Amino acid sequence: MLRLENTLAEIRAHGGRITPARRAVLAAILDAGQHHFTAADVLAAVEQAEPPPDRATVYRTLELLTEIGLLKPLQLNGEAIVYHRTDHRHGHVLCGVCGAITEVSEQALIDFASTLQRQTHFTIDVDRVAVSGTCERCAAAVTHV
Repeated sequence: MLRLENTLAEIRAHGGRITPARRAVLAAILDAGQHHFTAADVLAAVEQAEPPPDRATVYRTLELLTEIGLLKPLQLNGEAIVYHRTDHRHGHVLCGVCGAITEVSEQALIDFASTLQRQTHFTIDVDRVAVSGTCERCAAAVTHV
């Protein structure tokens, strides 16, 4: 699991500066207990920090964490980009009817990626897997119409 001091060390190792605003953004990301979030979620979480980081700082910090491999951005359903912490690997299945999003385990992704690689000779980026389909509830509703 990512920790604040380890993450700060990673940023320093990549030439980044540690400011109070950046520390607040990191704390919001790491202490929230969430492994994925939007930039708006982070902005809301840091608005009470002293001093509160501005919007640009939040976006630049998310960009930096993505560049150094601690976050992965993913656009799941055509809405805002969702950032995933790389210490919690998983994929998603998305219902095309109701928009429900369900997480898929890392092992299921590895198995899926392995099968696809054998069939297509593509190496699958399992951190960005999002498969569309129909959830059980919506499928049941369609069969009862």
